[in-house]
Amino acid sequence: MRTLLRLLQFHYEKLATQDSSGIVFFNLGSLLGSIVPRCSDPNLMVREDAIESIQIILRISLRYDGQPPEYKDPMVEALSTLRDRVSQGDAQVLFSVVNDISKALAKKMPSEQLNDFLANLYNGLLDSQSHCSSGACVVINTIMKTRGPELLAEVGNIINALHTNLRAITYPQTRSGVFRAIRTLASNHLTPVFDRLLNFPLPYDEHITDCWRTLAVDPVLAQAIFDQVIDMLNRQVHYAEKRDQKTHKVLLKVATIPTLSAVCALTEVLRVPETEAKVVENFHRLFSVLIVYTGSCIDVKPAKLSDVADGKISKEKKAQMKLLASLNPSSVAIEAVRVLLERANCQKVLEAIEEEDMINNLKELDKLPDGITAIAKELVEYNPEYVGKIMACLNPSLASLYESQRIVVVAFFAELINQKCGGDMSMVEMIVNNLLGRLVDANHIVRMLCIRGLGNIASAGEDQVQKYCTTVLSAMMAGMDDKEDPEDNITLESMSGLSRILTQIDESSIRPILVNITLRIRPCFEKQRASVRAAAFMLFGNLSHFGDGPSRAPFLEQIHTNFVSVLLHLNDEDVEVRKSCKHALRQFGPLLGSTSINEMFQKHLIVDGNLNYGEFMYDLTKVIIADFIQKINFFVMGNISFFRSTWPEIRSNAAIFVGFLLGNLPKAQHSLITKDHVCGALTLLLKDPVPSVRIKAAEAMSLLFEY
Repeated sequence: MRTLLRLLQFHYEKLATQDSSGIVFFNLGSLLGSIVPRCSDPNLMVREDAIESIQIILRISLRYDGQPPEYKDPMVEALSTLRDRVSQGDAQVLFSVVNDISKALAKKMPSEQLNDFLANLYNGLLDSQSHCSSGACVVINTIMKTRGPELLAEVGNIINALHTNLRAITYPQTRSGVFRAIRTLASNHLTPVFDRLLNFPLPYDEHITDCWRTLAVDPVLAQAIFDQVIDMLNRQVHYAEKRDQKTHKVLLKVATIPTLSAVCALTEVLRVPETEAKVVENFHRLFSVLIVYTGSCIDVKPAKLSDVADGKISKEKKAQMKLLASLNPSSVAIEAVRVLLERANCQKVLEAIEEEDMINNLKELDKLPDGITAIAKELVEYNPEYVGKIMACLNPSLASLYESQRIVVVAFFAELINQKCGGDMSMVEMIVNNLLGRLVDANHIVRMLCIRGLGNIASAGEDQVQKYCTTVLSAMMAGMDDKEDPEDNITLESMSGLSRILTQIDESSIRPILVNITLRIRPCFEKQRASVRAAAFMLFGNLSHFGDGPSRAPFLEQIHTNFVSVLLHLNDEDVEVRKSCKHALRQFGPLLGSTSINEMFQKHLIVDGNLNYGEFMYDLTKVIIADFIQKINFFVMGNISFFRSTWPEIRSNAAIFVGFLLGNLPKAQHSLITKDHVCGALTLLLKDPVPSVRIKAAEAMSLLFEY
């Protein structure tokens, strides 16, 4: 340092005797950048020589700028005072001295020399002396603060250089100073800094992660980052599709790097406690984009090498991309939702979801509605203040091109109605209109959830039920007619919704469509899916509430038409179906006009009780014969139609039902039965491949000895 000082003094003395104006001092920045770290060197002589060297260099610069030898720049001459102060070895004093030097250099450094100056300061960050590296950091921060607007074109290079040096910096104070410098740079040029940080390879290393967290401490920058991420997630595609060229079927969905990076960055920002106020302020916006993004990530694969790079790839790049391939987009999205709920003080919501492991449902399309429903339910219960704003933010996604995004929104809206919109009933009308608009959606899950949401009007109170009664009933009827419902999910939701609505509407509202409903649900009695059969029988029983008025005659006809089916499924293989049949028989028992039959139904068909089906049917057939002798042949022929049922239990039930009817029928009424047809059908049933069916057929034929 002393040698450099002597050389600079010699050079300056020579300049005093000649005119140097017009000559460019091209290495001003690099010289100063190299010397600055020594201003806080542990050795006193080095510190003093470094400050004096800076003073002489600035005097030389003045000569090159055309100033006469006798010119005294106040700021440059003031460095002599700093040289005297630096004699104290106290860390705080050294920091103050370097800070003052940095202010002088920031004002004296020409714009064209800034890059060279900073480049040498970056090297100073790696100085073996911690005080020196910290001093370099102080000067960098000052330059970023006072000359930041001039560095726009160099933002990318600055971030790259600082990131490279961060890998080697071990001194904590220097490290934190570098992060502050990046934050200061972001205050002047947020978008370029945001874009550059976003483009670092995923998953982010600890240095980039700390950069995001440092930016987040500043409320203004945190808000700006929220705005940028929300805009990206709203405008950019979340994944790229690979389709079969012939069938156009989607073969693979691959996450897009920009949006995945944005969510990773946002997650790190949300981890910072200082962001809490801003998170609460922006919760509705952040929650909406993240929950929609979570839906988008289902069945989406991480980006692969071939998806992000062409041609030859370096070993380092390959290593980076392998790490990227291990980053599951769905897990990234769910983690972002978890951190958001935690930072926004929605801990109870998070705990409630985690207790039932419902958040994992967000990873599978089939379970997605359940996961969204659980989140919506808990949000309404614990944080209703957010619900209205969230609904407004989610609304545009109803028209999304991506099915999973529409599923998320409709599932959320459906549960809002079920939870009475958190007490704000003014939202119901908007949600109902939105759900009605999606009833023609191309995706059957969306249509099913729309039906569910409309059925949830039953939970919104009597006033809302009466207001939307006609609309909801029409939607439910349309749902049962849906032709593209391979698993009967829409039909199931329609019947479940109707069962709930029927308990709260007047007979006059249902009268015009009562028989139509029974005709629509009749095919559902024989559906393969047990839950559909159970819902159909439950609905049939609930319709009985409207069968004791002007609609009694046509509804009684429907009861007789479906009487055999209900009695046969009373011994269905599924427990829930058996319970639904008991419920239905108990409900329409009073309408049959037979006191004896009704008493049997009310006495023996306890929903959760055990029933000896054989004994019950034997006794019931006697009462049926006594009270409905004119319908015996109708019931017998109805049973024979079930000999072709796909379920062995139903074929067995039908056989024994026929046997009991004919066996208990008085001889005088035998002529009511077409004996040849019945015996022929039972004979065929003796050839059934299932032994239990053959046994029941034989048992039924043994009861026909009087024929």
